[in-house]
Amino acid sequence: MIKKKNKEKSITEKVVSRIERGELKMKPKTYFIAKSLLTIGLLILFFLFLLYLGSLIIFILRVNDIFLFHGIGFHAVRNILLSFPWYLVLLIFVLVLLVDVISRKFQFVYRKSFIFSLFLILSIVIISSFLIEKSSLHYSFFKLAQQERLPVAGKMYRNLGNLDIEDAYFGVILEKENDFWKMRTDSGEEVVLKITEKTRGRRIYSQIKKGEKVLVIGKMKEGVIDAVGFKTIERRFRYNNQRINER
Repeated sequence: MIKKKNKEKSITEKVVSRIERGELKMKPKTYFIAKSLLTIGLLILFFLFLLYLGSLIIFILRVNDIFLFHGIGFHAVRNILLSFPWYLVLLIFVLVLLVDVISRKFQFVYRKSFIFSLFLILSIVIISSFLIEKSSLHYSFFKLAQQERLPVAGKMYRNLGNLDIEDAYFGVILEKENDFWKMRTDSGEEVVLKITEKTRGRRIYSQIKKGEKVLVIGKMKEGVIDAVGFKTIERRFRYNNQRINER
């Protein structure tokens, strides 16, 4: 114990001696205050950007009706995975790591394990993102983008708000006749659904009625869709211009 105190005293004396000789300079208190404020500012900025990106991803999922694709088959899931903007997810994980690194400069964080702090940050981001998405933030931006009144992020909102999910079509069944049905898509185009063996074997095939809204998965060629998957839908989450204006 005595040796430890002597060692600490010796180190202190060496530091004081170097300061007196001008080899070391004491930084003013304002430097440390400014450094702390800058660290807190960066932490808040990165965290707010994290919440923005998290809520933006949820908005993309909802506005493109991706939640409706649940249970319709691997073909639809594959196409969603291929069309989804994964760079946003990657950017979120990079920001989470940055927030964790910066926050470890504070005593109440650096004592926690890396896994625990990451889990805590992700949990806060996910919960907060769902709450933010419930607000009108992204819907307002999307509305302005549709009206071409959002100069900076307008193109991004228009593209992400209308993801081109390959081989996925929303519409209304007009006629049912044997293995060739007629459907009017959301774009107003009338197409023919060719019922495949795979689709005919599903129970939903016999349950679909004329006039019902459906989600159809299949390749389209010359106005004919080889339907490999069906799903009836009661309502859609897509926010087109009319629904955006109603908000």
